[in-house]
Amino acid sequence: MSEKNIYQRINAVMQQVQYVQKDKAVSAGAGGNYKAVTHDQLVSVARGAMVANGIIIEPRQLSGELFPQSLKADGSQSTMRLYRGMYEVRFVNMDCPSDFAQVSVEAHANDNGDKAPGKAMTYATKTAMLKIFKLETGEDEESRSAPSGIDVDGVLAEIDKIVNLESLRARREGWQ
Repeated sequence: MSEKNIYQRINAVMQQVQYVQKDKAVSAGAGGNYKAVTHDQLVSVARGAMVANGIIIEPRQLSGELFPQSLKADGSQSTMRLYRGMYEVRFVNMDCPSDFAQVSVEAHANDNGDKAPGKAMTYATKTAMLKIFKLETGEDEESRSAPSGIDVDGVLAEIDKIVNLESLRARREGWQ
């Protein structure tokens, strides 16, 4: 491998991988649906660049707590339990293991069995990867550009006219 330090290696991954498409629909109830990037999707996109640049991920759990079962709205006991963990996720230079970058993440996970601790570690690792490599996760390629019909230049010109709080208030009144 090369003599690159961990930050140069991270930069090389950032040059090779810039976007991870959200691949999972999540139903949060009451109109709270959204899309998310799964751990597997992120790994499938970033793994090759990490291997090519000699970066190993090493998650370390600092603490963890499994909370008691909570009550449902109807007063019955929920089968789901919340787990909270604190993690340090290291991105290690495989040629010099003492050379690493580290991200601290608190992660939560719900589960009705024994999988919550693993889910929390997976979430912490995924979050650290997205942040350290500065990966975009828009809905799709088109969502990464301004929607049609918006006069971006006009909006920017209006913003440029705001020079103090008084002019902001005057512009705001004109927009309402």
